[in-house]
Amino acid sequence: GWTFLSAFRVTMFEIAMAILIAWSVGIVFGVVAGVFPILARICAPILSALIAVPLVVLYPVLLAWLGFGTASKIVFGTISGIFPIALNTLVAVQSIDRGYAVMATAMGASRRQAMFQVMAPLALPAIVSGLRLGTALIVIGVVLIEMLASTDGIGFWISYHRGIFNTGQVYLGILLALVAAGIANAALSLIERAY
Repeated sequence: GWTFLSAFRVTMFEIAMAILIAWSVGIVFGVVAGVFPILARICAPILSALIAVPLVVLYPVLLAWLGFGTASKIVFGTISGIFPIALNTLVAVQSIDRGYAVMATAMGASRRQAMFQVMAPLALPAIVSGLRLGTALIVIGVVLIEMLASTDGIGFWISYHRGIFNTGQVYLGILLALVAAGIANAALSLIERAY
């Protein structure tokens, strides 16, 4: 049981770091790309294509570069979630009437203020749905890569106990993975309510 609790801490740390990077980079990229129509036209199909790529093919490359440690799990988790977050944000910002940004700049707002204080909050409901999808994919990505190549974390212990047919421990690991997903979702709901 205790090995799973320490593994849970490892996995939660990896998930939290991946969420932090994917949310911040994904939202900033999506807002910036969404505000400029030419950039949006170039980026939207690329992001859509990247979402469709099965990311498991990247994991040997990540392992070669970053090894079996925490870094490869965080990077894989980030890559798993960042594209849907960026795409949803881009589409959300694009769908908002440009008049709001024009009005904000007419009232003296800088371009950056118009982007992040006017356009982003208006796009928030759609951005949050992208965050939900992205966060779920991050949790899946981190646990999956731990199962494939790791020395610690919930995924590693699920894989280990599955190998020695220790079914009870496998179920405990799955339960903790569900708890991790629940915590990530609850954090997102709190942020949603705060805005």
